[in-house]
Amino acid sequence: MRTPLLVLAPLVVLLTGVVFAIAQPTGTPAEQLAGIKATIDTAKDLGADKRSPEFYDAATEAYRSAENMIVGDPPDGSGRAGAALDDARFHAQRLLYRARFIQELRDERYGWEEAAQTYDRLIGSIATVAGLDMDPVLNGPEAGRVLIDVLDRRLRAKRAYSDSLAAVNRGLQGWVDAERALSDSTIAQLRVEVTDLRHRLWEMELRAGVAEADRSAAEDQVRRAREREDLVQSLGALFSEDEGVVTLTPDGDVHVRLHGLKFASGSAWLNPRYDPLLVKLTQIIAKFPDAPVRVEGHTDDSGPRSGNLRLSESRARAVAGILAEKLERPAESFEVVGLGPDNPVAANSTADGRTRNRRIEVLVMAGESR
Repeated sequence: MRTPLLVLAPLVVLLTGVVFAIAQPTGTPAEQLAGIKATIDTAKDLGADKRSPEFYDAATEAYRSAENMIVGDPPDGSGRAGAALDDARFHAQRLLYRARFIQELRDERYGWEEAAQTYDRLIGSIATVAGLDMDPVLNGPEAGRVLIDVLDRRLRAKRAYSDSLAAVNRGLQGWVDAERALSDSTIAQLRVEVTDLRHRLWEMELRAGVAEADRSAAEDQVRRAREREDLVQSLGALFSEDEGVVTLTPDGDVHVRLHGLKFASGSAWLNPRYDPLLVKLTQIIAKFPDAPVRVEGHTDDSGPRSGNLRLSESRARAVAGILAEKLERPAESFEVVGLGPDNPVAANSTADGRTRNRRIEVLVMAGESR
């Protein structure tokens, strides 16, 4: 009797961490929605609503949310429909796999000898992949317990090593923070000195007979620079410390870091409760109506880099969609970039550092040289 992969897959995932990829969706949003509905109906036909009610309720709720955005009256134009479709598709496919697995267990009949042989072959394969030499005398649950015990000891040893590296990293991070604080203090002092030297230079040039027009232009440039600094400072006051920070780049661009905007793990769906925070962001962008805007998505380094790049771009696109709607501007007028884990602002070795790295940044390119 052949043992289906569907029955063995959960054990393979449990012992090896293998995850099976799901094909990317195609078609219009309405066609994708219909496919999700068909997946849920198939699972229901297999009895998922009664045998796996928690997964079934999650899938139907996610489907209804996506349906309201796509075929509602009027349809949602915020750009969040794509993230809602992804969420609904995930829950529907997870439900179908669970329903098939339960049905497989109910339908198939296995002999005790074949089941034991299948189990032993699987344990042997995992041991081979892990580079272990198993005692051939061992079989059945005893072999499984020995394998898990060896792998557990390996895992504890790696965790101990990781903890020691984390301790070293914390020490290095403390040194980096101290050096950064000293550097920031030095830079601030140098900026004061540079500003003073500029003023002296302008005074010398004026005393040396610089034309009145040049003097007026210099004074106007100083005035505009001061006005820009005052404006950015006032805009920064819109955000609390937990919401974000606004700075002025050396090129005169306005940089906004939104560390208060959070997404669910693995999701690009933007919760409407962040609308007040996005309204504050639109107030900043509206101060520079002709300036190009770039929305950047950033993640920590957990998980594959390719997946983080896609996720960060999806999150940035969701934010750009909301901004375009609120500012009544075309969505394509915003540059959207997903940088994944490539530009951390903190160490990924700590929970706090990973939280700070999961962020949205917006650059309003309002510098006079652009």
